[in-house]
Amino acid sequence: MANKNNFSKAVLDLMGLPGNDASSGIKNQEDTADTNYEQDKLSDLFTGRDMEAEPDMDLERRKFLYNAKAVTETGTAPIQEDTPVTVISRSMVIVGEITSSGNIDIYGDVKGSVRTDGDIKATGTVAGDLAGHSFTLNGCTIQGNITAKGNVIIGQNTVVVGDISAENIKINGKVKGNLVIGKMSEFLENALLAGDVRSQTISMSQGAKLHGNVSVALDSSQSEKEFHSIFGV
Repeated sequence: MANKNNFSKAVLDLMGLPGNDASSGIKNQEDTADTNYEQDKLSDLFTGRDMEAEPDMDLERRKFLYNAKAVTETGTAPIQEDTPVTVISRSMVIVGEITSSGNIDIYGDVKGSVRTDGDIKATGTVAGDLAGHSFTLNGCTIQGNITAKGNVIIGQNTVVVGDISAENIKINGKVKGNLVIGKMSEFLENALLAGDVRSQTISMSQGAKLHGNVSVALDSSQSEKEFHSIFGV
């Protein structure tokens, strides 16, 4: 009987099956050693301050923090929120001043000035001055001055009554007012301007109409001396 028990123990030892105290003890010791080694490895990757703050941190949390730290150290940019957009729907009528730091889409009617640091898109009606970065006006009516830090695009079937100041402008609609453009003024085939235009460069397509004075400003890189030398004055 003793020989049979010894034989059964030997078989269990060879197979590594549970039920053998010696085998289970050795396996538990190996698992503990692996866990301790992995914890020590992760501990070396953290600063002393991080470990002191969480002395009882479990292994899964250490892994999570290590992965987060690795992503940060690789210079991966954090997720940025999209630029907020204020939308004025077709059924809305706003009476009063609108001030925003993001983009504004105007599909309805606004009776008052609109000011923002972002871009303005309009297909509705605005009775008031507008100020923003860039403008896209398509099929709308604007009664007021437009001040843009960037570009202004005036599409077909758009009417603007007011002065416009911008870096560049592209007109394919109707404008009654004076233009002060820093760089490029482009008049497409359906453009109609009733007013003066001052720009560094002017481009006109066949069919465009302009009633007013045109002044082409010198590039800031050109000196008065160079300009005078061209004409000998």
